[in-house]
Amino acid sequence: MTDTALSSAHCLSPSLELKSYHEDTDFLAQGKPEPDIRSQTFIYHLSDQCWWIKVTFTGEFPYNFNKASPTKIRRKRERREGYQEFIQLIDYRSLPLLKDTVTEVLLEETAPPISKTLTLKYGFEDTKISTFISRLRLTIREDPQRVVYPSISRFPSIPPIKTPQLVFEEEVTDGVFRVIDKALGIPYVLKVLNRPLYQPRDTEVMEKELENLEEFKGVPGIVQAAGLAVSTDPYTTSMKDGQRWIISGVLLEYYGGGSLQHILDEQRMTDLPWERWPIQIGTALHRFHVAKKTHMDLKPSNIVIDSDGNAILIDVSGIGGITHQWLAPEIRNEISPLDLTFHIRQLNDTWAFGKLLSLLVSNARDSPFVCTLKNVANDLMADNSQVRLAIPDAICRLESGQ
Repeated sequence: MTDTALSSAHCLSPSLELKSYHEDTDFLAQGKPEPDIRSQTFIYHLSDQCWWIKVTFTGEFPYNFNKASPTKIRRKRERREGYQEFIQLIDYRSLPLLKDTVTEVLLEETAPPISKTLTLKYGFEDTKISTFISRLRLTIREDPQRVVYPSISRFPSIPPIKTPQLVFEEEVTDGVFRVIDKALGIPYVLKVLNRPLYQPRDTEVMEKELENLEEFKGVPGIVQAAGLAVSTDPYTTSMKDGQRWIISGVLLEYYGGGSLQHILDEQRMTDLPWERWPIQIGTALHRFHVAKKTHMDLKPSNIVIDSDGNAILIDVSGIGGITHQWLAPEIRNEISPLDLTFHIRQLNDTWAFGKLLSLLVSNARDSPFVCTLKNVANDLMADNSQVRLAIPDAICRLESGQ
């Protein structure tokens, strides 16, 4: 990545487009009136170029630069506006901004001498703020918390669909939307990468989900990819370098029957062909295990029903997260269940499958099949993980009704 030093000769009315403001909330638990760390992200426009910048300050921030009393309690809005006023006084042309990414400007109050300091805009060189600026240590780096977008070239078997051709219908949950392709009129589920509370690991999770979607293309009972949601790279500094496209999300087939969790909540299970679901879910899980993969978050909200009444397993990254009450007893106290060996994770999936079958039993009417289902569920959930019923054997028993 090339560093780009902006010359002051390029001064053509630079402007700031403010984006997100963030504070370290630890100060609330510590009983402090102010956060120790705060940051503001913005787009810096200069001529026909733009840079994404995040300015992060660590220390006691002097409002109005007159050493206001640190004991005064200020609302977050006041803190945000005071900090935004400060960052707009900096002359960013003097900084070695990074192209096509997010430059983080780290500022920390320290004792002199300081070899590298900020430059203020013209007219503020001899003010109180200049005294404050002179005590700040300056560090420039690529923002480690930036949203990292995967390259389209990594997943050639999944067709790209440009986000401008999608109409957003509703938000299902944070970062998950029901959308419609304007040209085709087809509904999809869109999972976006840049969502509230994004963490860098979210990119790894999406990449793993895309890998698994490629692996299980055409496999019944496992969610299918409809396309890559692609957008122009938001971090592009200059359009003269050409337009780059990045993966901003994944488009999945839309299954109109809703989630198993909603069906159970609405007590509609017995109105649907639910007896086929145990075998369908077990078969999908077995396909995972044959590929030396595990799901690790099997639960009713990760099962959806298609328009024909079939059960579909979703959320297939295998590393996206866990739900404590759906973990097998022997790993509930593990710090990192997702990092356990394949064999242990497979046994966890087996136990969770048994718990899911037990939940179906509790919502079903008595019948010979329900009796079989209950026995199979109990054997899948055996306390001794080494004697648990294997999923292929469970499927055979369900098919034979034994």
